[in-house]
Amino acid sequence: MTKTRQLFLILVAAIFVAMAAQASANTAGHYGEKLQFTKGVKMTLPDFVLEYTGQHRQSSEKYPRGFLFYDFVASVEGGTVKFSWSSGTGDIGPVGFEIKQKRFSLELQRSDKLGPLKNDQLVVWKL
Repeated sequence: MTKTRQLFLILVAAIFVAMAAQASANTAGHYGEKLQFTKGVKMTLPDFVLEYTGQHRQSSEKYPRGFLFYDFVASVEGGTVKFSWSSGTGDIGPVGFEIKQKRFSLELQRSDKLGPLKNDQLVVWKL
C-alpha cells in the first residue's frame, strides 16, 4: 500500500471518528417522551439544551445518611439554570425548573404518565 493511500485511509478514519463523537455528544429529544441520559452528553430539546452533570449526596441532621441528587444544567443562548432531582424520602415526583421565563418539569425513576423509567431514562414536560 502506498503512503498516500495510507494517509488517505487514516484521514477518512479520523473523520468518521470525529463525526461519531459529535453525534454521541449531542442528542435530540421531545417533551413527554422517555429520553436516555448519560453524564456529559447534551440533549437538545425544543426550548433548551439539557445536560446531566453527575450526582452528589447531601445529608442533614434529620437524615445523616443523606439523599442522592442527580444534577442537571439547562441552557439556552443567554441563560443557564442548574437544578437537581432527588427522590428524597421516597416520594418520587418531578422537579420543576424555569429557563427564559418558560416552566418545565423533569421526571426520573417514574413518570406520572409513562410509568417506570430505567436508571438512564428521564422525561421532560413543558408546563
